[in-house]
Amino acid sequence: MAINTDGEHVKLTWNQKLAYSAGNLPAGFFSSFTGALTVFYYGWMGLSAPYIVLGQVLYMIWNVANDPIFGYAMDKTRSKQGRLIPWMKRSAIPFSIGFIFLFFPPQTWRYQTSGEAYQIALLTWYLVSQWIYDTFYTIMYIGYTALAPQMTFDQKERVQLNGISSVFSLLGWGISMAFPLIFLTDPTEESIRTFQICVAVFAIISIFPWFWIAKVVKEKKELIPKESTPFWTGIKHVFTNKSGIFYMIYDGISVGVLNALISGLFFMLSWVFGGFDLNTTGEDYMIYFLIPAVFAFIGIPIQIQIGKRLSVKAALSYSLWTEAIGGFIAYIAIITSKNLSDGAIWLAPSNLIWVSVGLSILFLGFTGDFIFHQVMRADTIDYDELKTGERREAVYAGVACLFGKVMESVVFSLLPLFLAIYGLIPTEPDNPIAEPTYASQGTGNAIIGVATGVFLLPAVLALIGAIAWIWYPLNGKKITEMKVKLDLMHAKKREERL
Repeated sequence: MAINTDGEHVKLTWNQKLAYSAGNLPAGFFSSFTGALTVFYYGWMGLSAPYIVLGQVLYMIWNVANDPIFGYAMDKTRSKQGRLIPWMKRSAIPFSIGFIFLFFPPQTWRYQTSGEAYQIALLTWYLVSQWIYDTFYTIMYIGYTALAPQMTFDQKERVQLNGISSVFSLLGWGISMAFPLIFLTDPTEESIRTFQICVAVFAIISIFPWFWIAKVVKEKKELIPKESTPFWTGIKHVFTNKSGIFYMIYDGISVGVLNALISGLFFMLSWVFGGFDLNTTGEDYMIYFLIPAVFAFIGIPIQIQIGKRLSVKAALSYSLWTEAIGGFIAYIAIITSKNLSDGAIWLAPSNLIWVSVGLSILFLGFTGDFIFHQVMRADTIDYDELKTGERREAVYAGVACLFGKVMESVVFSLLPLFLAIYGLIPTEPDNPIAEPTYASQGTGNAIIGVATGVFLLPAVLALIGAIAWIWYPLNGKKITEMKVKLDLMHAKKREERL
């Protein structure tokens, strides 16, 4: 609940809840498209795997550096509108422009059209466009994620607020994901042009939620220290907060799992489930994917009940274990299929039903991160405030995601490497094959390469996260005790600062 100057609890209005939650629409829109960067640049434009790895390494350097820089800059800002809102208002339009820039390299630079001639130019576009986009993404979502912990300190209201914002994120992701799936799974020049129009439309729509937030969501002045925390002191507080360390680990794991699944989705639909042109048998294997997708929605109330009856820690633990178990089952089902071909004819893996079972288990826990990630971040910031006496939402938003930034580049590098190792490579200009990629070592190897990136990699990451999560310190009892102490601390701050 929010608190007024008299110390009374005031519930958030629905206008505030909906406005804040709408800020997750652009995240949903953009993540479904940026998840397609690998299939766009590797699968369509033909940027080679070594260049993608190089691009991701260079991108990662700025991606890691800019979060603490902008987090500190926001924490240091003092204005009538607060520390966060001014940055978000100024960056909303450049954010959408940067998103458009990602998907508009000149089509004459394609490998299938021009060979090696434009690989360096394409690498430059791939790298610079991500630098621009990520700069404004960092500003917008450091501000966005830093707002929620101070909007309300009531745990139930936090879960509700994050639940609503998760619905907006999933809604945005669900609506927009259809377009990359339709136009990039088996791309043509015509489908790419339509895809680019969709990119521009979603970029324009995504501007409006930010100004709604700026209008109705206000920062709490009593929580803004008179003097900002020095840069290195703020970073030190994050790394000396036990909860903060485990938050960093979890953030990295969750980013890795999410990006592996989303960026590999397009290859999975084509090569594992025989989507569209690969399906030469005339049978419809997509039902084996659609059934697991239903389990993603079944998992939502299960995870909400775990969080409500036990704790956020328990809900996220459930999420990680189901992702790990499901991913391993799906991968083992692929590599033990007895009919994987070393020729050019695609055959559905004989264990496809077990792939579906594994994915169903994985998806039962997949939405947990959407529901509880920000709640756990807010709890971590509360814990830091109890230890140090001040709140550092922007610093935590900027510093605590460093591992996640590294994992983003690692996953985006590993997927094309796995595909290349198993022979799924861009088609050369003189190759008579019409498709932008082909299975040079046989379709069976291509399927295993896809499964390695989209099943095994997330399973390994989730298993590491699930084991580490055992030692996360903020269980339900600890959080209840913490809220009582915070109420007393905030009452004292209102007396001193308002």
